[in-house]
Amino acid sequence: MPERRKLTTNPLTSTEGVALQVDDVYVPLGLIERKKPSKRQGDISPEQGSELYKETEITKTFEHDVFLDEVLKQKNTPKSQGKRIAIIGEPGAGKTTLLQQIADWVSREIHQSIVIWVSLADLRGKELKAYLLENWLTQVAEKIDKAEATKQLKDDFVALFNQNNVWLLLDGLDEMSASSGNPLAEIARQFREAGLISKARIVLTCRVNLWDGSSNALDDFDTYRSLDFSYPEQVERFIHKWFIAIPETGKQLCTALKESGKERIQDLVKNPLRLTLLCLNWQSGDGKLPDTQAGLYQQFVDDFYKWKKEEITINFDQLQQLNVKLGELAKEAIDKEATRFRLRQDFVGQFLGDADDKNSLLKLALNRGWLNQVGTDTNKKPVYAFFHASFQEYFAAKAIDDWHFFLNHVPKNPRQGTYRIFEPQWKQTILLWLGRPEAELKQQKQEFIDALVNFQDGCGKFMGFIGKGFYEYRAYFLAAAGIAEFRDCSRADEIIAQIVKWKFKGARLALQQTDRAKAIATLVELLLSNQGGSSIRSQAAESLGQIATGNENAIATLVELLQPNLGGGSIGNQAAESLGKIAIGNEFAIKALMELLQSNNLDDHTGWLVAYSLGQIDPGNEIAIAILVELLQSRRGNYIRRQAAESLGKIAIGNEFAIKALVKLLEPNRRGSGISHEAAESLGKIAIGNEFAIKALLEVLQSNHLAYDTLGLVLVAYSLGQIDPGNENAIAVLVELMQSNKVDERISFYVAYRLVQIDPGNEIAIAVLVQLLQSDQLDKDIPRLAALSLMQIDPGNEIAITALMQLLQSNQVSGYTRRLAAFILGQIDPGNEKAIAILVQLLESNNVNKKTRRQTAFILEQIIRDNNHQFAVIKTLSGYWRLYGEYYDLAWECTQNMLYPDFYQAWYHHNTATRTMRSLKKILFTRII
Repeated sequence: MPERRKLTTNPLTSTEGVALQVDDVYVPLGLIERKKPSKRQGDISPEQGSELYKETEITKTFEHDVFLDEVLKQKNTPKSQGKRIAIIGEPGAGKTTLLQQIADWVSREIHQSIVIWVSLADLRGKELKAYLLENWLTQVAEKIDKAEATKQLKDDFVALFNQNNVWLLLDGLDEMSASSGNPLAEIARQFREAGLISKARIVLTCRVNLWDGSSNALDDFDTYRSLDFSYPEQVERFIHKWFIAIPETGKQLCTALKESGKERIQDLVKNPLRLTLLCLNWQSGDGKLPDTQAGLYQQFVDDFYKWKKEEITINFDQLQQLNVKLGELAKEAIDKEATRFRLRQDFVGQFLGDADDKNSLLKLALNRGWLNQVGTDTNKKPVYAFFHASFQEYFAAKAIDDWHFFLNHVPKNPRQGTYRIFEPQWKQTILLWLGRPEAELKQQKQEFIDALVNFQDGCGKFMGFIGKGFYEYRAYFLAAAGIAEFRDCSRADEIIAQIVKWKFKGARLALQQTDRAKAIATLVELLLSNQGGSSIRSQAAESLGQIATGNENAIATLVELLQPNLGGGSIGNQAAESLGKIAIGNEFAIKALMELLQSNNLDDHTGWLVAYSLGQIDPGNEIAIAILVELLQSRRGNYIRRQAAESLGKIAIGNEFAIKALVKLLEPNRRGSGISHEAAESLGKIAIGNEFAIKALLEVLQSNHLAYDTLGLVLVAYSLGQIDPGNENAIAVLVELMQSNKVDERISFYVAYRLVQIDPGNEIAIAVLVQLLQSDQLDKDIPRLAALSLMQIDPGNEIAITALMQLLQSNQVSGYTRRLAAFILGQIDPGNEKAIAILVQLLESNNVNKKTRRQTAFILEQIIRDNNHQFAVIKTLSGYWRLYGEYYDLAWECTQNMLYPDFYQAWYHHNTATRTMRSLKKILFTRII
């Protein structure tokens, strides 16, 4: 029936002239077979809010087509042998759409099947059997020009049931009215008492709230749940289908979703309904979303209330009351609950009442889908979650009326203050609050930004350098992110100009989160002004590569920096790199770079830069590849040839011309210093599965020409292992070399290094690397490189972890070796307490030299996570009279996760005399310099 092919969202989208059939946008979803309701413990990050709805008790996962064949055709199910199937999920998960696809598939693939579709909301109190024999059969009679169903038609209809040919597809069990208040029990009774229905094969859909929310009388049903869309593959496939008539608009939406800072939206739209709402908003906004995140979520909320509003009625007063209470619940959960996004029944009941009370706000929230049951706790009580964690943050923002909720600074005693601005779980709610449109909040928002910009942590003046304290920077960076939402902020230009001037990593990250239009304009102005020195301008070019995707002004500026005698050096290099990130497919950039390459004005370095950049923005560009191959085969210096080889590995995937040129560099008598290494690396990226390359390298490997060329042998074997994963010849050659007595430790390291790259779990290579880690006979490069090689091993590798733990606990190895072992452990076994504890002890020790202490600080910065360790580190660093380099970076890393009062306490643990001496040293130091 054509009516059944319509999407359930059409009443919502038709206002924008969008009325779609299922096949227009359908993207097949996989399903999981469920054992029982999930038990929920722990919490999630809101960037992965969809994880709340993932089942933990799973029997099997099915691809879409496999489900149709195994479950429906072969009847391979544990409870009902394919006769009773329930498809459950949260609102908008695609249950109805999947049932529509099942209806079509059964009609095509199951011989003599009769498919009957019933939207259970249409029963309106009538029993299913009566509805079929009266309403549904009357509709059939009318199609054959009969006023009503004759006795013969009814008899034939009953006969079809008795022949086991009927499929009943029952959509929306949660929307069925039941006098008992329990649709599950009601439909189960009807199945039992209506002998006619019991002979049909039944597939029904139901929201998870109802299915898990009470005693389930349909326990003889096999239960399946549809999976979310995958991002980016299935999400982008849906988008391209939605915008098939205006494909460029769809591409722009896919590009916008990939921008940094869109992680929550990426996760949010894995749900088909929410993705539909995003596409609708993008189309109605002519290829743009609302200016603020708060505006986007408000639009989502308004649209969600409109969806299925006929089935679930709610008046204005109820809506207002529900929104207020959802906000209070959301705010308190983020602030006080151990699991902020998995909500206990008792906690939810304090705000919304009892789910068993049909007039409660909780019942309304469950019916509307704002809250959904996602499992049970250890006491078998329901655990709820918002439709998505990001909606919880939005409702929380709507419940906050005073900016002092986020910050109440008590400078001399932070324990008495409020510092939610430094608590990561509040950042998104703060940004949503700043984006709220209410006019009465404008003054409050300006005061809040002023308070962030002027925040003083009381610690900066003791750090021995000119600049802000760690938490002063953090407050400033939050203000920078905030002005992207608070578009009327009077200090926006001032804030962005200041951040552009700061050079360290935190400032660059802040630039990615602030008002992009203003930030891009400021960066472009800096690049074109020729002011600020090459370091600042290179950093500006790098920042454009992170925030200016598709921006024509930024692209034109970066292209200009590639002109001869204009960019050059580090600025030109960075311009080429950034252009490759923000101008993919951009016609202006492609044309401009093509013209540059075809001119005669380029030196080798600029020619390489332009060719590489062109290959990035126009992958497979023949002219760019030809230029790079020409540079590769020339007699120019090794530097430019290595750069050409490396660039081919990034832009020439599958290109036969480039592959042949790189293979030649691995042949005997053609290898050059460093160039062969780059050729091997690049081949491993662009020639995977390439038959010509595999054959050519095998021939070189099996020839006698490399008998006395160990490095050549290693390179060829490594490259072969890269393009033909698991190649036994390549692995065997490297293992044999490692076990040979004819190679020294340096070569042995190099062989092991390459072997773990193509066979990460190779026990022989791991053993050699661990042994080299302890070497005192060589310079420090070999142990350090061995450490880097061990880090490529899969996390959790027990062999490596055991060996490294033994090194940590040994008194027979040098301190340098123990530090390296601790560093690697922190990478392949995150959170390893022993490793971090040893490094913290080294940092605190008075018996190590400055070099050791700096190395320790650098390693700790990479792996420290635990708050107790961070407290100890800050306490130690506060005794240093000047923080710089590795010490500053380590302290900065700690402050990203420490509560401000904890930091303050650790920093001020010294007595007054110690702090006075530190201040005196700072004064003296300042006068000396």
